[in-house]
Amino acid sequence: MPESIELIEMRRDVVTSSYPDLRVSYRSPEYFFGYSPRLIRTNKNYYDFKSKIPEGLRVSTAAEELAVQLGLERAGQNPRKASDFDDIFTRRNFGWHAIQRTETGLRVPKGWEGGRYQTDAKGNIQYPRIVLIGDQEIGEALVPCGGNWSIVIGWNEVFGIPILTADGFMLDANYQTRVDNRYEKHTTHFDFNSNPPIDEKTGRQDVGVWRENAFCYGVNNKCLSVSAGRLRSVAFPRIGVRLVQGPLPEIEKLVV
Repeated sequence: MPESIELIEMRRDVVTSSYPDLRVSYRSPEYFFGYSPRLIRTNKNYYDFKSKIPEGLRVSTAAEELAVQLGLERAGQNPRKASDFDDIFTRRNFGWHAIQRTETGLRVPKGWEGGRYQTDAKGNIQYPRIVLIGDQEIGEALVPCGGNWSIVIGWNEVFGIPILTADGFMLDANYQTRVDNRYEKHTTHFDFNSNPPIDEKTGRQDVGVWRENAFCYGVNNKCLSVSAGRLRSVAFPRIGVRLVQGPLPEIEKLVV
């Protein structure tokens, strides 16, 4: 653990997200937090590392990471080139390819084991999940299909996870894979394990929400990626986390 952490003050605006099929919506208020522009490297699993975090700091949530990304995109900047994501894109620490763990997790609800899913009125596949921040269940979500590193075309900004994805690849006249013209400006992919193994700590099908880079045809070779398939109890050398300072907001749940 480094002796000191550089922090940049960030403001997260009020955001809302809804799931009409679940008849719920969520609201996260405006709040401020201190944000480290760099990841720190850890070889520990999620549970072991949490016990080592200095008092007053915590691991960033998927929603906070998304707020930074979307802030760049809405300002007309390319998040793939931003220094905030240098560790993910191997531009720092002698090419360290960081796979970033966040404080957010997804849990398979009882009765939805085995990769069971539902479809919405348009035929989109949706997997019911309980959203975790740390070990706290904070809400429900319908997670879209993430097979074949789907392109993210809609976000739940309250939780920091995709709300809608698309298979954005097609073959051209020479049978070469390329991005569908509708998604040429995409920045992020989604990978998802619909039937994860049991987490040895919780005894539930829990996975962390991670961030990394992903190969992408036709877009400078690499994009950002959100993945939800690895157990929180796993550890490997490329794991990185971003430390932040400040309390977590109270997320409001509304029945609609």
